[in-house]
Amino acid sequence: MKSLKYTLSTCLIFFMVFGLVKTSFAQDEARTQAIQLYNDAQELAGGNEFTGAIELYRDALRISRANNLSDITDLIVERLPRVYQTRASNAYRDYQSQRTMQSLNQAIDYFKASEQAAGEFNENQVAQQAAAAIPQLYYIRSILHFRQENLSNAMEDLDTAIEMNPNYAVAYYQKGIVQKQMAPTNVDAFIYWYDRAIEVAQQANDTRTLNNARNGARDELIFRAVNLADERRFADAVELLNRVENYDPNSYEAKYRLSEIANLRGNWSNAEASARRALDLHTGGVADKAKIYFELGTALKGQGNFDAACSAFENARFGAFTGPANHELQFELKCEGHTQTGR
Repeated sequence: MKSLKYTLSTCLIFFMVFGLVKTSFAQDEARTQAIQLYNDAQELAGGNEFTGAIELYRDALRISRANNLSDITDLIVERLPRVYQTRASNAYRDYQSQRTMQSLNQAIDYFKASEQAAGEFNENQVAQQAAAAIPQLYYIRSILHFRQENLSNAMEDLDTAIEMNPNYAVAYYQKGIVQKQMAPTNVDAFIYWYDRAIEVAQQANDTRTLNNARNGARDELIFRAVNLADERRFADAVELLNRVENYDPNSYEAKYRLSEIANLRGNWSNAEASARRALDLHTGGVADKAKIYFELGTALKGQGNFDAACSAFENARFGAFTGPANHELQFELKCEGHTQTGR
């Protein structure tokens, strides 16, 4: 009986030792395989073959995790998100050199993969870079769509960029530009997005976008007001010009146009007030002020203030206004001491 117990004990010990040896051998084999895959992945990554490298890193990671090779697992987990990041950054550089929709789409896909990998492996720095880059790439793609007149696609990409980064002021401004192309006659529709861009740019201290949005709104309102005045839709033109004050209180051009319209309507006092305000705001030379002086002269003439009108028309004798001003001075007002010369 003792002999049987001894034999069983001996057999158990043998199988335990054999099992440990077998386990150790399997682990050593797995380690060797994981290290080989890791080294192959490193070589591919060094040659900028990042997609193939990522596949090998992940193969190595599966083996190391399955065999509790924590040292190799830690090494791969630390390395892999950086490879995703580098692949994405290289894809963006490829886009910068190629400037094609295809290369841009590749960059977007790779940055999304980088963000996912960063979340998977808890790599905050890589996650932050991807989160900052992706909205910008959607914005860039919206510009490409806009240039190709794919306006709905452009607007969709801008919506995505804003959804990902609500403080992305320039995306709101670009929405205004796209909206203007989509519905050219609907001023309020695109001005709404300029207003949103201004609001967000102020909050984000984005001076460039703030100025662009303000200037863009100002210029569009003046341009459309001039067209409306040409159609003799004076009330609508004045309404737009008065809105310019919200974007550029120092716009001499808006005041000049108000003076021009007031003269056309025979509102001489309003024309004079707007012309004088335009002159106060104007920072250019006397030749550049000729058009304003001409409107001032017209307003003063309409009010019967002929001496002041003569003085204003004298100051209007520059460039394209030389002939009309001389006509007023010589034949309409018959200004004393006037000689028909230009400047």
